[in-house]
Amino acid sequence: MKKRTLQTILVSAALLQLSGEVMAEDAKIRTDLVIADLGQPETNPWVINRHRFEGCVADALGVELKEFDDQNSEEKHVAQAESIIASQPDGLIFNPLTAPAGIQVARLLEENDIPGVAVGRLVVSNYDNDYKGEDFVAQVTQNNATWGEAMGRATVELGYKKVAMIWTQKGNISATEIWEGVARELEVGGVEVVAESWDVLSRENGQKYAEQYIARFAPGEVDAFIVIGAVAGLGSKFAIDQAGREDIAVITTDIDEQVAQFIKEGELEFSIGGHWMVGGFGLIQLYDYLHGHPVTDTQPQVGLIPVTSENVETYANSLLKGCILSPETIRSLSKVHNPDANLSEFINNWQANWQKHVQ
Repeated sequence: MKKRTLQTILVSAALLQLSGEVMAEDAKIRTDLVIADLGQPETNPWVINRHRFEGCVADALGVELKEFDDQNSEEKHVAQAESIIASQPDGLIFNPLTAPAGIQVARLLEENDIPGVAVGRLVVSNYDNDYKGEDFVAQVTQNNATWGEAMGRATVELGYKKVAMIWTQKGNISATEIWEGVARELEVGGVEVVAESWDVLSRENGQKYAEQYIARFAPGEVDAFIVIGAVAGLGSKFAIDQAGREDIAVITTDIDEQVAQFIKEGELEFSIGGHWMVGGFGLIQLYDYLHGHPVTDTQPQVGLIPVTSENVETYANSLLKGCILSPETIRSLSKVHNPDANLSEFINNWQANWQKHVQ
């Protein structure tokens, strides 16, 4: 197919009428909104990409966005939420470190009557069935099952037979669901999981557990590490390189410029990304809610994009540089600016349209 910009394909597929964008009366559009964002430190490619896209959305909508991080600590996540809410922002976007921490943030939102949207990691498995409240209004997430299945399927297709897992800490609903998807595909493909580790997601832990596995398993006893998060994945790769274990591969998630370069060079065989868009989409939901538009889809799921050497250059050039959607496109996804906006439809079409882009 003829190559076009990713923005053009996505907008066409989502049936967005940008040229006929309907603007609400200026008097009805708030330009004084202050939205806080609480998540993890910018040591993670996912966080960096999420903040970049959220910033583009905030600029397009005229929102002041204030960013805070939890230093990868449940206690600090809740403490930061308490401090943020005490400052009385108009709303809160948060990526809960764990489900228990997320529940505490939701409680604070309800007690202080401040609306909030969770992005990325889940607070509850199913918002409509599992949450009762008014101010924690939605959780924008990704399809965890298909995410895990894509990782597991890639492992099988690449021919690995004995793998060790390095995952983030338990209490993270999303991480558990992702691993369940991985495990299903590994079982079907006859792949043995020889070891598991669940801990805080960091480069140091990725390196630590990889070193333990390298010391424990001789060549032939393990042939790949499946690692959630590029931060930990790159830590694992460093340990493998230091040990000279060319017999061990890394299957990971999240993509920044370094990960993309490793995939280009054949140093990494597979990663998966695009789910950092949840932050910007959550901001649009919250923005509309603050303007009186009720949330109609309380748990939209962003599709993820598997990346290999075949499409990594297109991914990097399309999704790792600048604002990937124009201000006009962003505003067209908001009911404040476009009464016919259908954010959920756009989200549902996202992955399929990206795949068309690289064909």
